[in-house]
Amino acid sequence: MICTAAGAVFSSVLEHRCAQLRSITALVDEMSVKIRYRSVRLPELVREISAESAYSRCSFVKILSEDIQCGMRINAAWKDAADRAAFLADTDRDILRSVSEQLGDSDTDGQISLLASCGSMLLRSLDEAQEERDRKARTLLGVWTLCGIGAGIILI
Repeated sequence: MICTAAGAVFSSVLEHRCAQLRSITALVDEMSVKIRYRSVRLPELVREISAESAYSRCSFVKILSEDIQCGMRINAAWKDAADRAAFLADTDRDILRSVSEQLGDSDTDGQISLLASCGSMLLRSLDEAQEERDRKARTLLGVWTLCGIGAGIILI
């Protein structure tokens, strides 16, 4: 029983990564649109977007918003959120860190193109995460269930 639960936990981690990447991709897209049509400053934009319920489960957005409320610059807050957000792979963090180096340092068109580039890299990362989830989730659950059965047989 415990082994089956462990398998479920390990396979749910893969799903949580996909959910985080979906939320961050949506965040980047929404930021890009709002910058293009409203020319909103990035700290104000993050505060506005983080209040939306669509991002309530995204640890990246929560950390980003908290850091900005504490007075951190947008690029430092973005990097910190990339470093601390849950369920992200190192490649996901690298993508987000690379954006933090240039975020807030150019004009509107530069910010839009930076966010578009980030969005396309995150979509590729999301595709990889979904393939990994599809490939490994069932296997993890099955292996841990078999481990539990094996441990039960040994105990008997």
